[in-house]
Amino acid sequence: MKLQNGMLLFHASYTAVEKIDLSLCKSGKDFGRGFYLTSNQAQAQKFISASVKKAQNYGTIPFTQKHGFISSFCYHTREDPINIYEFESANKEWLWFISQNRRKSLAENLLPFIDKSIMNADIIIGKIANDTTNPVITTYLSGLYGDIRSESAIRIAISMLMPEKLKDQYCFFSEKAINCLKFIEARKYVI
Repeated sequence: MKLQNGMLLFHASYTAVEKIDLSLCKSGKDFGRGFYLTSNQAQAQKFISASVKKAQNYGTIPFTQKHGFISSFCYHTREDPINIYEFESANKEWLWFISQNRRKSLAENLLPFIDKSIMNADIIIGKIANDTTNPVITTYLSGLYGDIRSESAIRIAISMLMPEKLKDQYCFFSEKAINCLKFIEARKYVI
């Protein structure tokens, strides 16, 4: 999942995204508030429908819109250092960080156990949790799988999130990180 110079990344949305505006990004996602991309174009295409439905439900677009876009970007490394944190696998740190972002009030007791370098990252890379993330995280944090720091509870929660189902996600948090992305094109897809 490592970022490489010249790597293509894809963003699915109800609209074409040529210029990235971090202020428009929503909170409450796996890695927090940022601009999300994937290295897998087919995965991005699958996300279009969900993006269109959310925008319709928020009243951002009409219910008659039956298309979305994949915006492509090329990643370029910078001369000055940029903080990148990569979750090598869907492990307990990954689970705890996602829990902190998805259910902050329920997960505040996990904060001391989360690597502080994650909080200072300009870019975070890792696996994607499935569509039932919030109910699984809530059940896990409520202790219904057992003590939330126990290996068995962690293993159950991670298996329920099915991180192997999807390829990857790259979340860009800062203007410094966004400046590493060069817009290539936006393609329209009918859903």
